[in-house]
Amino acid sequence: MSVVPSGSQEELSRKMDQCLSNTALSAGLGLSGGIIASVLFFRRKTWPIAFGTGVGVGFAGDDCSRSFNPQFTLAHRLQALEGFVPKEVSSLIPSDVSAVFEKK
Repeated sequence: MSVVPSGSQEELSRKMDQCLSNTALSAGLGLSGGIIASVLFFRRKTWPIAFGTGVGVGFAGDDCSRSFNPQFTLAHRLQALEGFVPKEVSSLIPSDVSAVFEKK
């Protein structure tokens, strides 16, 4: 007898699959970019390879974080900092920050 997953389990599984594939793809792109940068610009040092891979994994982790918690975006971070931002800088931030970052 097999267990049929519920809607929320299917959604979680889909998000996890997307995160894992995105992480593999981003790490691979970062790795290849690091290898190219290492060969062309840095006389075959190893740190550009590690840096490129780390940047790729970091972007993928941020994307996964946004996938699992879409309410915690840059707009919400800026609204949380509203009382802590100096007045010179706060004049540059629009009053309705969430409208600026909404998808169209």
